[in-house]
Amino acid sequence: MWPAEGGEADESADEGDPHANQACINETVKRNLLSVLQRQHRGINLDSLDTCYRDKIGTKLDFRKYGFDSLLDMLKAVTEIR
Repeated sequence: MWPAEGGEADESADEGDPHANQACINETVKRNLLSVLQRQHRGINLDSLDTCYRDKIGTKLDFRKYGFDSLLDMLKAVTEIR
């Protein structure tokens, strides 16, 4: 489960530098992600995040567009999310 703001994420599967592509992530996407996560006070299941993002923002969260292999890798790269 991905944490709500201020929570702890499970980073046990960390491979390489998860922050390497952070500069590639659009600032608007970062703000949108934070907005979606802040509404989830108890955290959000990673499988549900894309649906919640699409429902609130109106577009799909395309992690591949920003050079990530998975949504989890993208989330790990956004240092504002912890």
